[in-house]
Amino acid sequence: MIEKVLNRKNLYKAYRQVVRNKGSAGVDGMQVTELFSYLENNRDRIATSILNHTYVPQPIKGGTKRELRAGP
Repeated sequence: MIEKVLNRKNLYKAYRQVVRNKGSAGVDGMQVTELFSYLENNRDRIATSILNHTYVPQPIKGGTKRELRAGP
């Protein structure tokens, strides 16, 4: 399932949805206008770290930890 989520086509579909929704900067301060370039430069590294279970997400706003869980 995670392979489908990390598929390049699906990632860019999600990116386009964020742009369409005029997403705001996250806790990292990255603007939507910076996101495409970031994905282009880091997609493979991020996908590999997720698949290798070494990806560590940043905390959500407010400083609490975010747990990644499988969906229903």
